[in-house]
Amino acid sequence: MALSKTNPKTPSSSRPVTQAFLLKHILPRIKMQGQLYTKYGKVIARKVTKTEEVITITSSGLETKNVAQKGDYIVTNISTKAKEKYVVLNEKFNSRYKKINTISKRIGLYKPLGTVQAIQVSKTILKILNRASTFYIMAAWGEKQMVKLGDYLACPVTEDEVYRIGYKEFMDTY
Repeated sequence: MALSKTNPKTPSSSRPVTQAFLLKHILPRIKMQGQLYTKYGKVIARKVTKTEEVITITSSGLETKNVAQKGDYIVTNISTKAKEKYVVLNEKFNSRYKKINTISKRIGLYKPLGTVQAIQVSKTILKILNRASTFYIMAAWGEKQMVKLGDYLACPVTEDEVYRIGYKEFMDTY
């Protein structure tokens, strides 16, 4: 990865910020200055039977895309105006959601479990990342994820990834 000429520790502003950089430089800030948030917004989820592409569109536009594999879940966030969809891996789903109602054989209504640590993207964060007010990170699933000033960078309790939650979606679900 090309490094910034002004700060050799900061990635080039023309490429998405990598997970490695986020885990090394932003996760400690999330742990020190962020807060613990509990997700309360309910979701509808369906178990995937064949490979399927999912495009996530939030209130601020196209956020990312991902591919769900057989056994994964496609989650629809019914607590937000955007009703954004995203993929949750099968091995993570049951630790993050609990079924509260069956809609059909593969579709259910779920309440979220657990918490995330998160920090709002501020001008200080932008400076650390050498970014303008809109930029991309490389999500744990290998696709670009759009981030804007005011959004949140979050990590699950496993502290194995950092991802974006849009400001409006964060306010509606945490």
